[in-house]
Amino acid sequence: MFNSILLDELSRHMGSRVLIVTDNYEGEGILMSMVGDLIVLHETEGYGNETTAVNIPVDGINFVRILSTTV
Repeated sequence: MFNSILLDELSRHMGSRVLIVTDNYEGEGILMSMVGDLIVLHETEGYGNETTAVNIPVDGINFVRILSTTV
């Protein structure tokens, strides 16, 4: 049940910059999409424009912080 509530809330912040923390991952990036129970985060590496798509299972998330919202 919590997973569906989290997915509903995150769907309102699609395109926003977020920080997501799991037991073995901490990443900051743009919330790009949700497929099933996976969240796709485009993580920016360094100062360049290179991004890496990271798939994060919703049931593994410990913490989410919305850093900025879309305008």
